[in-house]
Amino acid sequence: MSIRVSIVEDDEILLDAFTEAVLDDAALELAARHSAAETFLAFVETERPDVVIMDINLPGISGIEAVRRCKIDHPTMQFLMCTVQDDDESLFSALCAGATGYLLKDAPPEVVAAAVKDLHAGGSPMGPGIARRVLRSFAQHHQPHPELARLTDRERQVLDQLAQGYRYKEIADTLHLSIDTIRTHIRNLYDKLQVSSRTDALNKLFPR
Repeated sequence: MSIRVSIVEDDEILLDAFTEAVLDDAALELAARHSAAETFLAFVETERPDVVIMDINLPGISGIEAVRRCKIDHPTMQFLMCTVQDDDESLFSALCAGATGYLLKDAPPEVVAAAVKDLHAGGSPMGPGIARRVLRSFAQHHQPHPELARLTDRERQVLDQLAQGYRYKEIADTLHLSIDTIRTHIRNLYDKLQVSSRTDALNKLFPR
């Protein structure tokens, strides 16, 4: 089945570029396109996209606030932030709101399309250097949750890989473990932290 994609972007040129990227990829299907978060939120219930390409600086409600509101009723919907905002605060706020991917607007259309598919497959695509900057921001400005002490060294290694957006197979290859072993470690660390997703784990360990 095709991946249903909605686009929320107020720049008409970028909106058309993202639209073309979606239409040119046989694995993707355009669910809708909006120039404001308000219209996206008004129609999301009927459009039901799998992945949303979301700008941050929108007229009215910001993209980050739109993600936060939408994730309450649609927790499985995935959001790829595609924005000119590359400051640490925007990165952190977007992830805390529930976004699971982050690209800058200078990314080529084919990279955006590939990121949408990666996101839908369980990855957390981020532009070059973005993941490390997010981790550095966490380390500099946010104290870890005490429950981090409950994790084993291996579980912390796995969590670090998750935080950088790596998929299960990539983590398995990096740590020289089987995918089943990685899944077991992830289940265990989620149980210890009492969360059910990568985003929930990061939000709990590094609260604002």
